[in-house]
Amino acid sequence: MSSTNQEITGRTQMQDQTINHLIKWGDHLSVGNPEIDAQHKEIYEFWAEIYESWRDGVRVGELRISTDRLFGLLRTHFLYEERLLGGIGYGDLKRHVAEHRSMLKELQAMREHFKTLADDDDSPGGSVLSPNWSVMQFVLAFTLGHVMTSDMSYVQPLQASRNSEQRTTGSV
Repeated sequence: MSSTNQEITGRTQMQDQTINHLIKWGDHLSVGNPEIDAQHKEIYEFWAEIYESWRDGVRVGELRISTDRLFGLLRTHFLYEERLLGGIGYGDLKRHVAEHRSMLKELQAMREHFKTLADDDDSPGGSVLSPNWSVMQFVLAFTLGHVMTSDMSYVQPLQASRNSEQRTTGSV
């Protein structure tokens, strides 16, 4: 969209926006557990890198590396979170774990698809036809969909468990 058109309509295209215009990291994404919050922030920061590579255009070979790293980050995070939630007896753990498995399955399918493309394939930056578009959308859905809904559902049980533990040990 040209700057003249932008001035007339007051609209900008997504690729013209910085990451902080789309979603800004902050306390509203905190679950109150320092380790999980740090993992969520690391995933968010990596998404910012993916978003910038989408805006600039990226070669498939680089995208494969990104999706492999993302898969590792998510798998490690999910295992940690599941152990923690299992330890506090979180009542909705089965559904939460199923959501994790579904997300990993979806990301694995993307990784498999990227293996079928040539390393030097690329597309114009900011294009919805870019292979990176699907990865960017996936991580955005993770941040908005999973963290802001599913993960927020365990904040109170996690806090209650921490309070109970503090009363039992006598620490505050």
